[in-house]
Amino acid sequence: MMSAMNNDNQNNYSAFFFLTTLLILAAIVGIIYGATNRAGDLSQELFLVSAMTLGVLLAGVCFMNYPARSKSSASSSGTEKLDAILEAMQMSENAKRILFRDRELELIRKTIRHDIESGDFHAALVLCDQMANVFGAVEEAEEMRTNVQEIIHQHHEERIHEELEQLKEFISNQQWVESYQFAARLRRLYPESPLLHDLEQNIADMRTEYGHTLEDRFLSAAKDENVEQAMVLLRELDRYLTPEDARRFRDTATSVIKTYRENLGAKFKMAVSDHRWQDAVEFGGELIAQFPNTKMAEEVKEILNTIQVRAIEDETAS
Repeated sequence: MMSAMNNDNQNNYSAFFFLTTLLILAAIVGIIYGATNRAGDLSQELFLVSAMTLGVLLAGVCFMNYPARSKSSASSSGTEKLDAILEAMQMSENAKRILFRDRELELIRKTIRHDIESGDFHAALVLCDQMANVFGAVEEAEEMRTNVQEIIHQHHEERIHEELEQLKEFISNQQWVESYQFAARLRRLYPESPLLHDLEQNIADMRTEYGHTLEDRFLSAAKDENVEQAMVLLRELDRYLTPEDARRFRDTATSVIKTYRENLGAKFKMAVSDHRWQDAVEFGGELIAQFPNTKMAEEVKEILNTIQVRAIEDETAS
């Protein structure tokens, strides 16, 4: 009876293994048909279902419990068949890679074009490297890489021209600190652009040229005895003068400052004499602010409060 039971178990095992083998082969065929798109619209679904079925069957073959007496022979036979199945699986993967090569290359081309349109140039260059290294399309990858780099160069030039317009606005307003900071930012963003060569030096040259223009205008105003204009220019020129330049302009500047202070004092006294209290407050305040350590400023301070009261009274009465 034991012999009969063992024979039945052996027959059942053989039938089970034979059926399992047929199902595995069917799953492999399904994978190949799905990979080669022979099933039409159902190719993808066929590929996925076949792959999942194959995985389940292989797991069952690996972990099934064999009968004790037939363990040795069944294990040897199962190992040989499992090796054959794995070899077939490896062949199918290689075949799939070859069959999908053109499709994947076309997908990479489309993705590169999309990255260029969206401005993601770094991603496009990475895909060009993948096209050359993974798929061996070296010439095409190099051509597309060159195209991407040309687009990057053109894109950068357009951006740089826009940024340089902003820099010109800073320079025209004599905002020199902002100009240097903006130039440094452009250097960081586009370190290899020839459009930015000598940018900081150009800013320095324009600053120097503007300083020389101020000098000429100041000397001309002083010569024409336009004291107020000369004083305004002198205040601005002070930001551009080196110690050596200051020594060259010292006599002229001293004369302008002295004349301006005297004129301002005369305007203050005349406004007080004419009872133009509001004008007197303005002239007196400016004199104190411009020449705080002078005797004239001290004299103005002594009477300025009284003048301010009278200015308020006149404004209230009117």
